[in-house]
Amino acid sequence: MLPLTLLVPLACADATGPDGGPCPVVAGRVTTRVPLSLAPGQMCTLAASDADAVDIEPGSASAQYLVVVQSGVRTPGATTRLRLSARARNVAAARVPALVAPTRTISIEGQRLEAASQTELDFRENARRALEGATPLRVGPRRGAPAGTATATATRPRAAPPSVGDTVVFHNAVDPDLNVDCAGIHDLTAVVRAVGSNFAAVEDLDGAGPVPANAYQRVVESLELLVLPVVTAYFGEPADLDENGIVWVLFTPVVNRVTSRNSTTRVSGFFSPTDLADPESCGASNGGELLYVLAADPGGRFSDPVPVSFATTRAIGVATHELAHLISAEQRTVLSGGGFGDLEATWLSEGLAHSAETFVGMFLAAHRPGGNYGFEELAAQAKTFRTYHFPNFRRAAYYLSDPHGTPALGDDRGRDPAGLPSLAMRGFGWLLLRWFADQYATGAGGILGGPREEAIFRDLSGGGETRSRGVENLERVAATLGAPSEWETLLAAWALSPLADDLPGELPAATQVTSLGLRDVFAALNREVDGEEPFERPFPLLATEFGLAADIDVRVDFELNASTGRYFVLESDGPHPAIRIALSTQAGLGVPPSAGVRFVVLRTR
Repeated sequence: MLPLTLLVPLACADATGPDGGPCPVVAGRVTTRVPLSLAPGQMCTLAASDADAVDIEPGSASAQYLVVVQSGVRTPGATTRLRLSARARNVAAARVPALVAPTRTISIEGQRLEAASQTELDFRENARRALEGATPLRVGPRRGAPAGTATATATRPRAAPPSVGDTVVFHNAVDPDLNVDCAGIHDLTAVVRAVGSNFAAVEDLDGAGPVPANAYQRVVESLELLVLPVVTAYFGEPADLDENGIVWVLFTPVVNRVTSRNSTTRVSGFFSPTDLADPESCGASNGGELLYVLAADPGGRFSDPVPVSFATTRAIGVATHELAHLISAEQRTVLSGGGFGDLEATWLSEGLAHSAETFVGMFLAAHRPGGNYGFEELAAQAKTFRTYHFPNFRRAAYYLSDPHGTPALGDDRGRDPAGLPSLAMRGFGWLLLRWFADQYATGAGGILGGPREEAIFRDLSGGGETRSRGVENLERVAATLGAPSEWETLLAAWALSPLADDLPGELPAATQVTSLGLRDVFAALNREVDGEEPFERPFPLLATEFGLAADIDVRVDFELNASTGRYFVLESDGPHPAIRIALSTQAGLGVPPSAGVRFVVLRTR
């Protein structure tokens, strides 16, 4: 076991293209319907407002249809209340009570994860408030600046590169209660313990002592040789705002103290956007690249004990994630003349940073996107899997366990919803981006997934000339790739992949995440962690199943959160009658076009 602490007749698409194509709509005198005569491996898509019913034609052999009702709503926090009815054609309408999915209960482990996530959310919200009214630094071109985006140059002397043994004073705006105050400066003194070409490890003297110098040197070497080449290929280079040539990695009890004692999970580090602010508008700014990570604390002086090996190992994974955040923030504020309101929307920002973790994990194992790696391949290097892959599969499992209930675009303000919803949101963003790159950009060359894939993530990171955010940002990049550039259409193309990935048979390319063997990985994790949440089932997505039977007459009432999908499976082991599927509001009315709902169906056999 690993030590892991869904008016013109058009043909539906075949299994060769990335799109499902429109379903064939037939308008009658009274109703508009879709007669489905799909062969195995075929799928099609329908705007729910375009037809009153979808008719599955009778069949003489076994059949299985995967169906997803997909929301295209782009307003965070919005919900759409719908009803799906399925009835055999010759069955008289009956008063069938609607089925309502039970409310999901949160386990003890889930509650612990919620508490840790809330801690991180508190910090980020406080940092956002602290920067209200603050302006970013304004500097000239730097090595990480996108061409043509630099603003007027500030005249400053170039700082000397640090040396081992140097004493450095940093501003700290973060209190133990996670309050962040640009004016509440608490200086801390640190000593440089290791220096590379692009990183320097510095140790807060408040927690100095337990880490040997060679351990800090190994951290710097890993960041230089393994993390930086991958992150810069996919996101761009750090801007070197303070012109000292390095990114500071500060091991400090400031991070330890933000997690309360007796927690089973903890905050391991962060990047604070206050450090990109002009000191005249935020006195606590350090005016440069600084990543905060856990200090080693074997005796538990500051919070629960942190072994030396955990602190130094964890720092590398945390730095990978936070470096992606830092580079994106620099591109959107300092280098492009933007403001802190131009920082990427939370759901996409986290999806990008978690993708950085996957890139580094694949790089370490010499894997390349498109390889459809299963558990055995990904977990061959157990340490790499635990650090760079397992957390993302766990987040994806939380999303897949409740796909239509996930706040995919954040809370009603588009911010981090905290707790398990935050983990599910991050799982959604990470999985969507991996599918998006697999569909439209993998290829040879590049450090990992080819120049085109790298360009996708660099473009998303900065947001282009207008510093686009969230949905609009992904639409913008999709348009440059020839992918569906309308959010509703893009989501419909992706909608069935969480359920259909790695199913047997010739299935449309759009239904596959070609870099990751999701079913194999989740099945193995179900075994390896003894079925613990969120790996209670061999595959976390549990669709509602109906039999294609002569007496079928069911209704399901459900809610779709913005940009999420509700999954159904209709199947028979032998001949089946005609089945009519109707989608309506829960009041029995037609689904309005403004709801942006798509009905996507795939026949697998």
